[in-house]
Amino acid sequence: MSTRLFQIGLLFAANAMAATATKQCTEFFVPVAVTATNNHYTMPRVDNNIDAVQWALNFSVWDAPTPAQRNTSDIAIHQSFNISGRLCVPTTKNDKSDTLQIAVQGNAWDKRYWDVSVDPAEHSYVDFITGKGYPILMFDRIGTGMSEKPNPYDIVQAATEVEILAQITAMAKNGTLFKSAKITNGATAPTLNPKHIVHVGHSFGSLLIAGFLVKHGDMSEAALLTGFLPNNTHLGQVPVAAFEHDFAPISDPTRFSAYGSGYIVLTSLNTLQKVYFTKDTLTPELLNFTEEVKQPEAVALYASSGQAFAHVGPAYRGPVQLIAGEFDYVNCAGDCKGTYTVDGIKASTFPAASNVTVYLQPNTGHALNVATGATTVFNMMFSYLEAHGF
Repeated sequence: MSTRLFQIGLLFAANAMAATATKQCTEFFVPVAVTATNNHYTMPRVDNNIDAVQWALNFSVWDAPTPAQRNTSDIAIHQSFNISGRLCVPTTKNDKSDTLQIAVQGNAWDKRYWDVSVDPAEHSYVDFITGKGYPILMFDRIGTGMSEKPNPYDIVQAATEVEILAQITAMAKNGTLFKSAKITNGATAPTLNPKHIVHVGHSFGSLLIAGFLVKHGDMSEAALLTGFLPNNTHLGQVPVAAFEHDFAPISDPTRFSAYGSGYIVLTSLNTLQKVYFTKDTLTPELLNFTEEVKQPEAVALYASSGQAFAHVGPAYRGPVQLIAGEFDYVNCAGDCKGTYTVDGIKASTFPAASNVTVYLQPNTGHALNVATGATTVFNMMFSYLEAHGF
């Protein structure tokens, strides 16, 4: 090999090392013990694809029972769940490095939503935010990814998920997260003792954070809630039957063989496009990525979302930024303009917040991280944190 070629090779290697050295990530499992009050809801069982269609219709017809009408009894949850987590920290520390971001993704995703592998410079929130100096903690919600997959009728419900988030937040804040964790990627257990904690959500993950702030308002200092826009006109009005679901282990026996009765999954590229994208911010690569990482959903999540707001605790007094796609079908039936007021959101959901701000990302659908222009959203989030001292 010539000296010139050898030098070029070293240059490429150095550039590759620089590109991968902006963050260090630790993969782990951690037991999370929670106490919560769930509910038993009457609904069709889902054991095959025919059942999945009937379940969707049961939740979508005009006279479908309300969650309160479906609720037949309380269920006391006292259980420990095995949670798969990932902590990424910047290799170079700055004044942002003592502010930990805890991210919670929506239904049908796992923690890979935050670290999109397609054009990561544009779509990986993990790369973006660690590049700014913040550490970020993500985890697979129960029933998804590598986390435990409990009973999807009586256990995987909003109340339990809010308490899992609360316990993970507490362990991260007091530095005990890795005392009981099992690290799986050979990394050294990091020291985690942040001065500040910010919560970042998408879709149902944002709803869970909003509920967490209602009950545990003293455990967070700022919230960035994407794919979530409380409004009285269209939120919750798009029926679940508008999106095709199959019984997860029949839909893909290879990927979803660990799932049993009551777990459904979005069926096709067409369905994923309807839920998450607009044509102008969609690429085939991003759509295929969404298909590759899609996750099953527990059927009780659809009835239990109101549980997230059932228990009021210490008031949340930090700032809240809400970001939705302008043409978010899930939140706004396809057009979010004119569906909300900031004062209405503050009064109904964040009454003691120091600030509530709403931004609509133009010409974008429900899944902001996998839409073209994602870094515009990331920069809006970063600027909001900076403006509020984080």
